[in-house]
Amino acid sequence: MAAARTGLRAWLGKREDDAGLVLFRVLFGLLAAGAALRFVAKGWVEALLGAPPVHLPWVRGLETPSNTLLYLLFAAQVLGGLLVATGRATRAGLGLWLAAFVYVELLDKTLYLNHYVFLTLVGATLLTLPWGPGGRFAGGAPRWARALLQLEVGLVWLWAGLAKLNADWLLRGWPLAAWLPRHGDLPLIGPLLEAPATALAMSWAGAAYDLLIPALLLWPRSRATGLALVVVFHAAVGLLFPIGVFPWVMIASATLFLRPDWPRRLAAHLGQLRPAPALDHAAPLSAPATAALLGIAALLSLWPGRHLLLGWDAAWAERGHRFAWRVMLIEKGGMVELRVVDKATGKVRVERPRDQLRPWQEAQVRTQPDLIRDYALLLADQAKLGGAEVAVYADAWASLNGRPAQRQLRPDLDLTRPEAELWAEGWVLPLGGRWPGDPD
Repeated sequence: MAAARTGLRAWLGKREDDAGLVLFRVLFGLLAAGAALRFVAKGWVEALLGAPPVHLPWVRGLETPSNTLLYLLFAAQVLGGLLVATGRATRAGLGLWLAAFVYVELLDKTLYLNHYVFLTLVGATLLTLPWGPGGRFAGGAPRWARALLQLEVGLVWLWAGLAKLNADWLLRGWPLAAWLPRHGDLPLIGPLLEAPATALAMSWAGAAYDLLIPALLLWPRSRATGLALVVVFHAAVGLLFPIGVFPWVMIASATLFLRPDWPRRLAAHLGQLRPAPALDHAAPLSAPATAALLGIAALLSLWPGRHLLLGWDAAWAERGHRFAWRVMLIEKGGMVELRVVDKATGKVRVERPRDQLRPWQEAQVRTQPDLIRDYALLLADQAKLGGAEVAVYADAWASLNGRPAQRQLRPDLDLTRPEAELWAEGWVLPLGGRWPGDPD
């Protein structure tokens, strides 16, 4: 056991050619800057952040800044990304980008996207690396750096594949059965996308891809095949579904599985020889650093499966759905009305999310229990401004992956109560269950 620990520490501490990590840094910086520019160019800064009268932030009380400050935050993301890409101030650029990016993402929970979390995670990891002048590594890159990034990328695919091992995906072809026919007007492939068998076949292919691609990229003999599949798969997904920069992020991330000196080898193949770095064969990673690294690896590996350990239904209740790489699994429709009861007078009024929220916000709120509760807390805060203490109850119905609509939340629980109490009382009704008095 002691020999194994020593061997692991030596392996993690060994230095390797930094060319691959340097190129990944460049790609990450360009993607970070490009994503911010795209957000601005599409007019989303004002439309999604500046214009809505209310937001549902991740941190209660977090205020949305003025449009001027919002644009400055996106300018900071662009500047930070370019600093990272050029290597002129790598650590400062990562810190600037990360601070601005995370602040913007905290402003509204309804704008959550998995790849924003992934970018945040990778950006934070890059920030911890021992960058030297010019965005390089003195004496070569520590092997643990690339290994940690490979783990983070591989877990996205692995957990995405494991999450697809369910009856809806494998036996019913949902939610692709609902999404693919929307592209029936595409030339040549449109009629094929409308066929139910296509949704089922693509569901199986998608699960197999996610589960196998980390192994294909890790094994040298299959690495070229794996890289080709990454490019083809994510290009196709980007064509069919509006998921922003995610396909490019995953294609860039796949390069982390190539040999660490692959850019140098490619340059040599093109006749542009570049000298290899002098590796200093660093000492084994310290025991505390190794323990910390293994702890981080364990947390990253297990956290996406927390719903399995605790018995949560992540697809229906959506507890454990976020930050878990559960990609493209849910097609939900729903409606919700909230009864706001004045505790002093007993007066009741009915509120609907569409009364205050923009359509994209309302589309998320009406199907996600925690967002329904967030909106209930917003209504309670607004009532307090008028001097009233209220309780808020929900009449919430939802349909998951083509099933008949059913009541989603217990209508008798005050949603302003602490969240732990609501979960303890089973505030989210089970999928397929019913509330006494509701129609069959």
